[in-house]
Amino acid sequence: MIIDRRWMDFGAHSIENSRRFYFPDNSAYILLEVLLPMGMVVIGCVGKGLSHDYEYFAYQGSLEVDDYRLDSGKLVTQPKLIERLLERGKLAKIYQSGDLRALLYGNRQKQRSDDPDLTVFPLTFTSQAATYQRILTRTLRLDSLDSRQVKDYLLEIYKNDLHDRSVNFKEEWDKSFADVNYDKSQFDAVSRNLERIKAMESQQQARLVLRGKLIHIRPLIEQGLIDWESYYTQEGQSLQTEAQRLAEQFKELETRQRTLFKELAEVGAEQKELDKFQQRLQDLELQFQFVQDLAQLETQFAALQDQRDELNRHLKNAENHQNAASLKRMIDKGDREIRQLEQLIAAIDDNLYLQLQAALPAECFDALMRLLSPSALGSTVTVHDQQALRTFGTTFTTHLHGAQLEIAGLSIDLSALEPSLQLKNAAELQSEIEEIKRQQAEWAITLVTVERFEQQTSRLAELERQLESQRHDIEIFKELMDLRHSAAERTQGLLMSQTRERDLIAEDGSLGSRKQENQNAREQIKDNLKQLNLRHSRVHNARQQRKDHEAPLIFIDQLPHVPWVQGGEFLIDQLADRIEAYNQDCQRLQELESTLADGLNALRQDGINKFEVQESPEKALQALFNYTSQLKQEQAAIERKARSAVVQVAAILRDLRDSLETLKRRMADFNHKINKRPLSDLKVFKIEPREEEAMVNAIRTLISTSEQVESGQSFDLFDHNTVLDDKALNKAKDLLIKQGEKLGSLRVEHLFRLVFVIGKENQSPAEFEELDSAASNGTVLMAKLITGLAMLNQMQDERKRIKTTCYLDEAASLDQRNQRNLIETAAEFGFALIFASPEPQITARYCVPIGSVNGKNYISRLNWQILEPLSEAFA
Repeated sequence: MIIDRRWMDFGAHSIENSRRFYFPDNSAYILLEVLLPMGMVVIGCVGKGLSHDYEYFAYQGSLEVDDYRLDSGKLVTQPKLIERLLERGKLAKIYQSGDLRALLYGNRQKQRSDDPDLTVFPLTFTSQAATYQRILTRTLRLDSLDSRQVKDYLLEIYKNDLHDRSVNFKEEWDKSFADVNYDKSQFDAVSRNLERIKAMESQQQARLVLRGKLIHIRPLIEQGLIDWESYYTQEGQSLQTEAQRLAEQFKELETRQRTLFKELAEVGAEQKELDKFQQRLQDLELQFQFVQDLAQLETQFAALQDQRDELNRHLKNAENHQNAASLKRMIDKGDREIRQLEQLIAAIDDNLYLQLQAALPAECFDALMRLLSPSALGSTVTVHDQQALRTFGTTFTTHLHGAQLEIAGLSIDLSALEPSLQLKNAAELQSEIEEIKRQQAEWAITLVTVERFEQQTSRLAELERQLESQRHDIEIFKELMDLRHSAAERTQGLLMSQTRERDLIAEDGSLGSRKQENQNAREQIKDNLKQLNLRHSRVHNARQQRKDHEAPLIFIDQLPHVPWVQGGEFLIDQLADRIEAYNQDCQRLQELESTLADGLNALRQDGINKFEVQESPEKALQALFNYTSQLKQEQAAIERKARSAVVQVAAILRDLRDSLETLKRRMADFNHKINKRPLSDLKVFKIEPREEEAMVNAIRTLISTSEQVESGQSFDLFDHNTVLDDKALNKAKDLLIKQGEKLGSLRVEHLFRLVFVIGKENQSPAEFEELDSAASNGTVLMAKLITGLAMLNQMQDERKRIKTTCYLDEAASLDQRNQRNLIETAAEFGFALIFASPEPQITARYCVPIGSVNGKNYISRLNWQILEPLSEAFA
């Protein structure tokens, strides 16, 4: 629990390397489960990542490893730790090292109301936490222990019982007698300047009288100034009000004139706008002089639009048929189709189709319809022998087998052939001829368009331009129609605008005359104000020369003074004269102030500075006058002060002596605590203070002398040699001054040293400065541990006993008897021991084996061996 990094020690390993070892990543943990009076708590450290730094956290509850492992088996990383613990029902908090240290050592002042009580080491004084940590570190490491270190620790432990102030003896000695010398120097200086002080006392009386006069006259002048200010203010306000009214009137005239200029500009702009519309009307009339109405333009627009659409359609067809040869073939094909259709029309009543249909069986007719061409079927034929035709049909039918025709060594599938001719009437055939001719006309136009495509494209662009121009002309013509309809209204507006312009010009002329009249009136008001200010200037100058606005006149009524009883009323006409006389009195008072200040400064230069502690020079003077009138009483006070000087110095040293005696008593209690049980083979083991006899005897000499002074023996006031000639006193003083300068100051720690008193059976006890060389290794080990645990126990709060653990290395160096004594002694001090030993120890109650996995040490609770349950050990 050594949270302060300054006290951490990892032996041969640096702190940086140790941090890298313990916190290689942000899922590395060091966890501690502690059973406290308020329940089980967990305190831990978690790594913060690449920096190998770490932070502390704590929560109330038991330590469960699954709290730190995700469902996937991976350890919880530092950023997600608090959230994970909250999911597991653990309300954890992150703590700064200083805050956690305060909580561990019971500093409730730094604990928030919602923090759990984490006090593991309840100290009587939480300010001793740093000392507790240092002792705990040294105890765990079992470093070499010498008397100087124990002395430092014990002074820290018992400092609340000691009056351990740092005493600069020379400074205290000089300060005590310096006060006596100072008072005597003040007494002598005042005696030398009695004549000057008497003169200053007379000047002070004159100042008090003059202050009373000024205090009486001052309110009369103030009232006169108020009356004058009332008149001056009323008259001035009247003139100012009239001037302001005229100024506002002038401003209104100027504003109106600017408005006239603006309105004239608006009228001119309006007339220009009307003229612009009239000119536009004339221009448009000229432009459309040959256009009768809007319909004419719209008809022209529609004709151009039809031409554009027709040409556009042809161009699109030309884009789809860009090959002129194919168009010509299509036209020729149409001619052939027309001739065929015309032949069908010519033989529509007597053709091969009808002859075969009448003479042949249906099955034979259908087969021939699929084999013969439409032109053959539609041609005119002559039947010479009907019987021969029917016989052919019967014979042909024998070659049909369903949809198969087998004849002349051939086999033909008739189902794959369509009948070549569907007989139509004359009207239908004529309609087809007309449709083909219409398509031929389209193809002819398209052929022309393809052959002349670029020319036709240019023609289309020209038509588009003409359409846009025609559309613009329509819009302009609509504008012309609107201008024609509003012509009368514009004429009327122009006449009204001209009339308004004449009115505005006339009004502008009258405004010029009114502005001149206003200017003359304002000049007259200005002259009247100037005369009033000239009358006011004399009073003002006299008032400005007043001195009562400067210190100390500004608060003169708060200063001591003699009341003025003479009259002082005056008329308003006498105001300037009275102010001048008042100013002269103020000047005289300031001269008295300066004279008295100079006198006080001269006394100060002559060494009189006793009265500078007063709140003001005024009170300093009064204190000086009182001191002068009581010189005999002051002399007696100096005598009493001299007698207490020695007593004052001794009182400071008495605190050091008393603290030394207190420490001796506490050390006796400490030795009793560590000797309750035998310590190895030692008969005697004590840690005792040894006085620095020269310094302690010098302090006792000074204290004895002060007690003689208090009991009645005194010294001559103005002859300190009677005190300084005391040889024993001077020797003691010189020794303490010399030691104080050597050590920097005198403290309790300078008055003694500690020794380890060790004695075995049948041997005389011996004193040692260092413990390591005093006995065997096991004995020294046990002595160090008990000494450290006893010092830790001294700092713990007896009202809040909490048992904690303490680690002991090389436990095998102690025999079983010493191990049991050490376990019981540590238990009395509030510690449970953890022995580290390569060999089995039968005094242990639990054995915790240390295994190795992948080159790393591993400890599992499942491997603990219970040698003696606690329930049996304490039964």
